[in-house]
Amino acid sequence: MRRTAPWSIALVASLALSTAGAAAATAAPSPSPASASAAGSALTASGYRYDLATGTTNDPRAAARVAALRAHLPADWRAREAAALSRFGVEASAPREALGRAIDGSQYQCAPTKLDAFVDSALAGIDPSSLFILSLVGGLDFPTYDALLFGTSGDPAYALTKASRNELTSSFRAAQKFWDTDGSNIQLMAMHGDLMLDRARLTRLVAVLYGVSQADAAEVADLVVDVVSSDPGLAGGGNPIFTLNAFAFSGVGETDPVISALPDKLVFGDGILQALGAIGVGDVGPRAVLGHEYAHHVQYDRSLFDSPLTGPEATRRTELMADAFGTYFVTHKRGLALNTRRVLEAEQSFYQVGDCAFTNPGHHGTPNQRLRASAWGSGVAADAQKQGHVLPSLTLDRQFEAALPGFVAPDA
Repeated sequence: MRRTAPWSIALVASLALSTAGAAAATAAPSPSPASASAAGSALTASGYRYDLATGTTNDPRAAARVAALRAHLPADWRAREAAALSRFGVEASAPREALGRAIDGSQYQCAPTKLDAFVDSALAGIDPSSLFILSLVGGLDFPTYDALLFGTSGDPAYALTKASRNELTSSFRAAQKFWDTDGSNIQLMAMHGDLMLDRARLTRLVAVLYGVSQADAAEVADLVVDVVSSDPGLAGGGNPIFTLNAFAFSGVGETDPVISALPDKLVFGDGILQALGAIGVGDVGPRAVLGHEYAHHVQYDRSLFDSPLTGPEATRRTELMADAFGTYFVTHKRGLALNTRRVLEAEQSFYQVGDCAFTNPGHHGTPNQRLRASAWGSGVAADAQKQGHVLPSLTLDRQFEAALPGFVAPDA
């Protein structure tokens, strides 16, 4: 099972507990500035320290909430959360040390993007204690977990928004016809932040994630609802930090019976659609992201995740391939057939979501690398415009592998 995302929830949480400290402090009454530890696991705001690594704080209200959590969760609840992250393939919200082979960041151009500014604005009005509690309990990931474990395309709770439904559904159907893989079993759906105020659904989720009784899960759910409902900055779950994500999922071939029983999915969060609009690509961005995520399903079907690469470089390869394949589909005459201007916008949308986490196992590629891969995909599509021929996915893969060294060459 693999789960992928052009925007990582881990990015949101790391910003929440480190670089966005000053913005978060504006929600508190004290004028003192906020500061963060070098590791990004602790935040100091308004005289209070919130340490995610130890789960401790000197903020009385937050400390009381932590105590309530501990009373209804097993002693090893944080280990169980980590196990769930690994089991279900969900990227952790908590900042963590990267594993695997590092990419040398000094060789690459990487700077803050429009997405960073959007995240900063989303975090600006949230009380730091709320971010601390939600990060500690894994709450920033709850909509993703919920959609992964319980979402179905036929359930109204996971229906695409009215504003995005027609565009995403038509693009999804076009992708199913375009690729030489069987996508008939993929369910297209959404995830919404209103989960964060839904006591029943949160109880169901917490019980599964932490292996606790329904009674204890209900107590934890009540605490989460209290945090979300009492902080205006979280907008009742409507703040995009909860759903700043889109992902492809397949449990085919997994030995875990729970995971293998789940249907293949392509899930859009409301937050990612808000972000695309905010960074100026709302007209073309959703289709470009759908093309990227559907490309992951092509990779699942053709076993294209397999390679000799490890760590960040392995993930970067699969993500750049999805960029290339997705833009190939978006711009191809027999795909979505976007015109030249739209092609450039699609490439720019991927450029803006590149990341600089060179040592993170979830590294998706720098903005420049993602732009190169997207531009390459549109170029291959343009070469086939006259014939209207769609390359077999394995042929496109061979061409991509040959071009990959050029995409990742140092550019600093």
